[in-house]
Amino acid sequence: MPDSFSADGLRRIRRLAWIVRLLCLIGVVVIGTLPFIFWAQPDWVAEVAAKTWGLTTMQLDLGARLWGLAALMLPTSVSVFALWQMWSLFGCFAQGELLARRPAQHLRRLGLSLCILAAAQPLGHTLGILALTFGNPKGQRQLAFSLSSDHYLALLFGLLLLALALVLGEAARVADENAEFV
Repeated sequence: MPDSFSADGLRRIRRLAWIVRLLCLIGVVVIGTLPFIFWAQPDWVAEVAAKTWGLTTMQLDLGARLWGLAALMLPTSVSVFALWQMWSLFGCFAQGELLARRPAQHLRRLGLSLCILAAAQPLGHTLGILALTFGNPKGQRQLAFSLSSDHYLALLFGLLLLALALVLGEAARVADENAEFV
């Protein structure tokens, strides 16, 4: 930790780190369990599929819902990984590890996971719709692919974090070199 970093500044970073880590934990619980709860309830799936996805004819049998769950696990697992990287990054910050290679590595993984999430979300959505309509008679199956500004922003923020990870990694390398001179 640099000598110029105040005790008050470190205390604020630690407080923020514990808040972010708590939010990550809540996120993992909610994001990790909600797909299972959603796909276990055919009425809820039918309501969302009709209102949000515009499906009129769909299959809600256990097989279709399991395939839908599998499709949703793609963006879910990427989201959980991103939250784990954020948890780890702020764990480094809470320990006062700021200009170091380990936080840069977690920041890089977080950036990569957001970039992957930008592709995983529309793919999971597409596969979920396909899972619900694959058992329909010919001519009533649906394949829909859509991109939104949310996907674009996830990609941009992921790229931003990748750039910041490169800067942090370089700053950590310079700090390590300077420490060797002393």
